[in-house]
Amino acid sequence: MMEMLKKEIRCGLVVALAVGTLSGVANAQEGEDSPQDIQNVLLTFHLVEADGFTDDDPEISDVVTELRKLFNFQGYRLLSTSVFNVGLLRTQSNANWLEGSGSQRIAPADSAMPLMILAEISSRRATRTVRAKVALTEVTTRTIGFWGGDTEPLPLLDVTATLSDGQRMVLGTPRRAAGEPVLILIVTARIDPQL
Repeated sequence: MMEMLKKEIRCGLVVALAVGTLSGVANAQEGEDSPQDIQNVLLTFHLVEADGFTDDDPEISDVVTELRKLFNFQGYRLLSTSVFNVGLLRTQSNANWLEGSGSQRIAPADSAMPLMILAEISSRRATRTVRAKVALTEVTTRTIGFWGGDTEPLPLLDVTATLSDGQRMVLGTPRRAAGEPVLILIVTARIDPQL
């Protein structure tokens, strides 16, 4: 009986050592050359109002030149800046994808309309890009359906794009009424920032 127990222990050690060796080989193959999973994404949102402003806003002077190339407005002013960190975790449905989300309520300067920025971030494992779904909505709700049972936020914009580290995405809302300003949301993604 004792000899059988010793054989089982030896077999168990051999199997454990073999498995340990194989995992060591796998870790060695994932050296510094292979891309690592993205752990978090720092998103910076600049909400800009495009209208007939003639003064330069020093807080967005670095992007106004680019905005003038894209849009035909007289001037731009910064309404708000929002920053939040979205941590990415492995999904239960697909082990090759990492996902995370975040949202932030903002009250733009000189505006009675509170807004909500929502972001859903996903990334395929071992890549250096993220897919960002960004929405800007009014916080007020409207009634849906004949009986008015459900409500949903009014979307001002809703866009999905692929971003790499440091890349900016410029999103604009349509003018909903004459004389109403156009809102421009500038999104900058920093992948795995050192916080």
